[in-house]
Amino acid sequence: MKKFPLLCLTLVWSLSLTACGTSHGQPHTESDAAANYLGKYLCTSITMDNLTMNPAGKWLTLKDDGTASTFLTEEESEAEWKLSGDQLTMTVAGKTIGTGKLQGSTLTLEMMGMEYTFSQEGVLAQEQADGTAFATFTCYGNLYAVRYPTALFRQDPAGLSDLYSEDGTQGWITKLDTSERVNEWLAGFDEKRTKEGTEDYQRLELTVSGYPASAIIYRDETSWRSEVIVNFGSNVGNERYPMYAAYLYFTGDTYMSVWSEEIQGIVNSLTL
Repeated sequence: MKKFPLLCLTLVWSLSLTACGTSHGQPHTESDAAANYLGKYLCTSITMDNLTMNPAGKWLTLKDDGTASTFLTEEESEAEWKLSGDQLTMTVAGKTIGTGKLQGSTLTLEMMGMEYTFSQEGVLAQEQADGTAFATFTCYGNLYAVRYPTALFRQDPAGLSDLYSEDGTQGWITKLDTSERVNEWLAGFDEKRTKEGTEDYQRLELTVSGYPASAIIYRDETSWRSEVIVNFGSNVGNERYPMYAAYLYFTGDTYMSVWSEEIQGIVNSLTL
């Protein structure tokens, strides 16, 4: 039932780019640092209304003259791009057609109701050479997402956890929907330090996606656990899904299973 609206979106997107054309001349960045982001990006995932589509063969190239070439439909098209901080905007003839975030080698972009994730070409090639593939897990109306290595983690088909691995590591990702709840859960981090049965307690202060984050790692009677709260400081959600913080939780048999490089990578890959 979703094929017809998808075809309509594809047609609208194609016509808007080919009919309107682009205007060349204005620089696309506010900083020379954006030069690091020039080049080709290969599409790694496409979703619309939680429907996953095939990203194979789709790409986007950011050029130093402020234009972008894209192949997201059935033909190559042109647009303009501008980067402010890590916020990327794409326009055609002055009209915004897409917004997203560019962090490191990963570009997330929302256009025409569709959500795209891209990886810079050289980085993706190295990941493929290393035999590493990644997928993106989204939560709560696609308010935010984390990237996870599919060789180690997968989504739990039983729905008991958000991510799990064969070695017994499980992960949950949720949101805190009021500032009061954020404060309560942060206070709970301190309470766990002295809770009976808590051992090897550690607390870390981090920066995740530019926001302050607090993490605790500890062991109780059953397993090791790590918990992370990324505090946005205000509501970055929407009317249906208010969100003041993101909460990530992992449990496993060993310290390294709940705070390994892969777990840290999942935490640090959080994007809004």
